[in-house]
Amino acid sequence: MISEFQPRACDPVIKIADIAYLRFGRRDVALACRYFKDFGLIESARDNGRIYFRGILPQHHCVIIEPARHDSFLAMGLRAKSHDDLAHLAHAMQATIQQSPEPGGGRRVELVDPSGLRVEVVHGLQDLPTLPHREARLANGPLARPRINRPQPILAAPADVFRLGHLVLQRQEFARNANWYINTFGLIASDVEVLPVSGEAVLTFLRCDRGADLSDHHTIVIAASPQDTYDHAAFEALDLDSVALGCEWLQHQGWVKSWGVGRHVLGSQLFSYHYDPSGFAVEHYTDGDLFDADYPTRYHPTCKSGLYAWGPDLPAHFIDMRPSLTLITAIIRGLRTRTEFSLKRLAAMKRAFDVPARPWVGRRFQRPKAL
Repeated sequence: MISEFQPRACDPVIKIADIAYLRFGRRDVALACRYFKDFGLIESARDNGRIYFRGILPQHHCVIIEPARHDSFLAMGLRAKSHDDLAHLAHAMQATIQQSPEPGGGRRVELVDPSGLRVEVVHGLQDLPTLPHREARLANGPLARPRINRPQPILAAPADVFRLGHLVLQRQEFARNANWYINTFGLIASDVEVLPVSGEAVLTFLRCDRGADLSDHHTIVIAASPQDTYDHAAFEALDLDSVALGCEWLQHQGWVKSWGVGRHVLGSQLFSYHYDPSGFAVEHYTDGDLFDADYPTRYHPTCKSGLYAWGPDLPAHFIDMRPSLTLITAIIRGLRTRTEFSLKRLAAMKRAFDVPARPWVGRRFQRPKAL
């Protein structure tokens, strides 16, 4: 039976506080370490070959790199609001509460999402002192001019990264996976993208339910895809200069840029995307939307033009549906084993994203001649 997507849960198991961390396996841990330091993260601990990275905010770590035979995304951590919530989750999901043996401590419950990704729900993760950082840049405009006799310096350095903001997952079974996160963790759909003709939901931006307290526009994104995979993770930087200069710094260090700097439409973030040395996408962002729990879910047709309001033209590799042996194998396996997965939906998604975001790109323009 095909699941029907529901943007909110009437009675979720718990309501998580936020995303906590990401766990990556890497063949070359030292290379990954050098990259994430250039990206703007700070090493907080080492243990049993693992390296733990934090942002400027107090949480002990937001990224874990551990030795592995293959480069892979291993797990995500979510932060429970209380130990009582953690105990309720363990009882409801028939799981056990474990004392974490890793740096930062805390207790956690390990679950597996419908596509096989390990989800570690943690409470009591240690806080460290907030790290020093520069002040956010003041901007002069026609109505307010706060910056006087203070030129803006050019800072050639890694971005000021404060925290992990969100994770985007591609899934063959969109509704099944999205509903699991909504029903298990109380997430709310801020925005939903639907296929233009059928109206079928194929992507949702999910935020935490914090009641009257504000939450990011999205903490987890679930997107329909030909295969189950990690798409990218995003980290909040101080301001636009931090995003843009952080991008320049990464390229100066020899790392590969993916796309940006630009402004998203849904979520409104100023963004810049990069590739880590294993080809995994990571994002700097700032100035995202904040909602309370009362803000309603909005629906939009899925298309390239919905990805950004301004910025460089969307590169072809950003939504890459070119056939490969890995992709074809994943599609065949999905058609055999996944109820919700279909070639019809894949074809509809391809048609939607075949429409260029900017029809004028590539058009030849000539300077007007004076009369």
